[in-house]
Amino acid sequence: MTDAEQGSHAESHEAIHLPPPSIWPAVLALGIAFLLTGLVLNLVLLTVGVVISVAATVLWVRAARREFGALPE
Repeated sequence: MTDAEQGSHAESHEAIHLPPPSIWPAVLALGIAFLLTGLVLNLVLLTVGVVISVAATVLWVRAARREFGALPE
């Protein structure tokens, strides 16, 4: 009984997909850091943080959608 479960378990792992490395999470973290620092210091840094955060989020989602669309079914 355990042999059959191990066989089916091994077959299900053949389809595991890991995403490629991406710079967008780090850029988003930088944008959030600027945003939070701008809340304390000045409006210019806050604006830069918002722009970077929104741009990084949009580009990260776009890259993930392209990758998802390229997966075999």
